[in-house]
Amino acid sequence: MEQQSKINNNEKSIQQGFSPSGCGDLISTRKFTALMVDNDPICQIIQKAILESQGVETQFVGSGIDALDLLATGANFDIIIIAWVLPMMNGVETTRQIRAMGIRRKLLAVTACFDERKKKAFLDAGVDEFIEKPLNPKKVASIMREMKND
Repeated sequence: MEQQSKINNNEKSIQQGFSPSGCGDLISTRKFTALMVDNDPICQIIQKAILESQGVETQFVGSGIDALDLLATGANFDIIIIAWVLPMMNGVETTRQIRAMGIRRKLLAVTACFDERKKKAFLDAGVDEFIEKPLNPKKVASIMREMKND
């Protein structure tokens, strides 16, 4: 009887989108998608692993121009994660242009060099959140849970 109770509790956890282990990892029946705008290949590997560990299907582009071109085709993502340093167009300008296109998806800014000036510039451009690189699995899980509940 006790074993059946554990099984039922685990099924409820999975239906609600959380792992039965209780560690808070997101398990969603809905597949989230992310566009990662970052030209650093090491960051791409790390961030992709973190996002995919949370069930997020991830696509990368290496510049703001590539991101804008992809989004202009009608590509749709649940979350767009943008680095500060990008070739041809920095993350702040990329963010401004994404918002100017009318895209209202969650935008997350990431940078290896945190300072209040950068944070303010990104927030003024239209990002929803600003965090330091590399992405933190717990932070990603929290954002995905928040998005699931929206």
